[in-house]
Amino acid sequence: MACAWTLLSYEKNSYGLDSILLLSAMSLTTSHSGSPKILGLMEAPLLSSAEDLLHEEHEQSSRDLWTALSIGGLLSSSYFWRTYGLGSSSAPLKAPATAQPISNAEFLNSQNIQPGVPSSSDVVVVGGGIHSLIYAIHLRLRSQSLFASDPTLHVPSITVLERLQSPGYKIGESTLTTFGVWLKSVGISTSVLWRLFGAKDGLAFYYLPQDGSWDGVTSFCANGPSGDFVATLQIERKISELMLTLYAQRLGVKVLHGTSVDVPGTPISSDPILPRLAKVREASSSSDPATVSISNPEASPSRTEPRIGHVKLTNGLNIKTKLLVDATGRFRRFASKKSHSKRFEGFNTDSVWAYFEMTGDESGLPFDNYESCHTNHICLTEGWAWLIRLPTWEGSSIPNLTAMINHLLDLNQVNTPSDSYPSMEELARMFNCKVRWVTSIGYALRSDVVYPPTEALAKFGACEAERKFNWITAKYPRMQAYMDRHRLVRDLYGENSTWFIRKQLTYSTPIVSGIANNTEDDTDMAWAAIGDAAGFTNPLYSPGINCNMATSVFLAEKTPYILSRGTLEKERTLDQYNTFCSDRVANLHRMNKYNYVLMQSPRTGPLGPLWQYLSGTGNALWRRSSEFVSVDRVAEFVTTWEWGSQHPEYTMFANEAIRLLGNRLSDGPPEEARVEEVLRLSEEMMAQAKKSGKYVNRWAGLFSWYDDELRFDASKKGRDKLAVRCEGCGNWRILTGVSKRCCTCGIVCKEVEIVRYQDAPGCK
Repeated sequence: MACAWTLLSYEKNSYGLDSILLLSAMSLTTSHSGSPKILGLMEAPLLSSAEDLLHEEHEQSSRDLWTALSIGGLLSSSYFWRTYGLGSSSAPLKAPATAQPISNAEFLNSQNIQPGVPSSSDVVVVGGGIHSLIYAIHLRLRSQSLFASDPTLHVPSITVLERLQSPGYKIGESTLTTFGVWLKSVGISTSVLWRLFGAKDGLAFYYLPQDGSWDGVTSFCANGPSGDFVATLQIERKISELMLTLYAQRLGVKVLHGTSVDVPGTPISSDPILPRLAKVREASSSSDPATVSISNPEASPSRTEPRIGHVKLTNGLNIKTKLLVDATGRFRRFASKKSHSKRFEGFNTDSVWAYFEMTGDESGLPFDNYESCHTNHICLTEGWAWLIRLPTWEGSSIPNLTAMINHLLDLNQVNTPSDSYPSMEELARMFNCKVRWVTSIGYALRSDVVYPPTEALAKFGACEAERKFNWITAKYPRMQAYMDRHRLVRDLYGENSTWFIRKQLTYSTPIVSGIANNTEDDTDMAWAAIGDAAGFTNPLYSPGINCNMATSVFLAEKTPYILSRGTLEKERTLDQYNTFCSDRVANLHRMNKYNYVLMQSPRTGPLGPLWQYLSGTGNALWRRSSEFVSVDRVAEFVTTWEWGSQHPEYTMFANEAIRLLGNRLSDGPPEEARVEEVLRLSEEMMAQAKKSGKYVNRWAGLFSWYDDELRFDASKKGRDKLAVRCEGCGNWRILTGVSKRCCTCGIVCKEVEIVRYQDAPGCK
């Protein structure tokens, strides 16, 4: 128990409430939950601000106080910031200039209930990104639920290891309904999400003629889910991963930053599952290995206690574990030991991108009915561009961001009404954070694009990414006009972070799980890869988070059985997971190629999203999505959704479109006869799909330009009204029927109610 210096704080927060607090000879201790406590709190008259007191005559003592609080994790504790008013201050507590600094990793690691690297953990996850955290959170909550009904399944200990000091920059900034349903299922409300991220309402597509002419553009626009159900978002990945890290730590997951794994020193060389796959499949009673069984999928009792392996860290420590999860993304640190990544023959894509600020408002942008609350897609013969407007918190310190997010999670925990939350701008002031809006703009272009000679391309920029970005933009006057309204943001995420490039986006991982056997010390452990380590296709339709999260949830559902069952049952489960991942990547690759070949003509382009939504949101499971908002049922929803790409009606048409339009770009534009044939087949096959009764939705409310029978109507721009501009700041806000305050600026707005298309004036 440590004794700290006297500290006083006075504030007037954004709601006009005074907080006058005194910490006198306070004693620090730790509760049973690991949250710091402060003893000796009393109210006191106003003296001066906390920051001033930390710099008065007892300077050395104040430095000791800061160091003690920081190292003990107290300043990162939501309890401290909330209880003592510092979380509501316009200038949160700052360290004296001479205080001993601690690293971001030490700061974040202090949030864990128990400090330090464990000597053993049932599960060790390597990589601290979004899929790692989805897996860990889902496993923690689901295993608690399973244990209540089946005492043979214990609640496993989970350790997440991340080499970076804190969550860092990543691309992949658009979320869909599946992620929103999962977030709601694990207990994170839309009120939290709309204060941290950009509000999103669906997808919009614009298809430009190959010759770049201004006329002849076609489009497609669809709503997202209504705000009274779940949130879809434009996210900054760093903040999303920080939020999920803090949430996981609250649940008892140990997340350690600044902790590197010795990959060569953690072998998974001998894999007994491979020669016995046929035997395991034969023994398996599951007729559909790609389906998650929620009710006891591994019913047979354990034959032998699963043996333990070791994960070696670069600092020489070892963690004993039964399951190693590779969540290292496209680097595939462990999965790459078992199999090389597989590239799909004949088709791949490359990507270039940067960040921009728009000058002025959205009026006059060269795309009809443009709304930045959509994820906007500009589709070209060569590929497509994403236009995603989102808030960035870059430039804010990890301690301040942590305090801010913890404050939101505290409000979330007690079910605070949305209008009682501080707004995004208020939070930035309260916690001394920086926030501004930027637009992520990038191209995902086919690898068979023929670029100008090197000398000609050089005039378009100083590096390869900039040159290719500016070259393709200049080919299309509408895109050039759009870019003329935007100013490049240089080095937003640190030095040399202005332009980004990534090549050969599409790959699969042939082997994503197995049993690592170490004959030297007679140990073994199961291992599995999740997220992008299991494969990736393309950012089109945002499958990276919203479809790939199925790998994390599927494995989380299976993990209690992997940990508690015998070798044969464990091998069967891992074989199911291999099949599950293989099938999904193949389906998503077909979906990707199908949409790309349709982009070659503005006439066929809109058929891409039309069929995606028909199959992806018209199926029976999607129509029942509200039934799956619980940690016990959400897996049924997210592990069986692949944007409809697995359904037979969709697959049949996609294969025909690829057959007719799937030539290389160097072969020139598709013949008009082939375009006509694709249009004819689409109409014929869609009529059959609708007649089957399998695909139903309120299409007129979901889409612009289509009625409930999916008949095109060029005069019908309306659809359900789910988002409006704030009457104060002008940012988009999602309607919920309840909340009146703008999540961005906090003013009270007049429009509250969602307006269904059929209820709008003139639509009855």
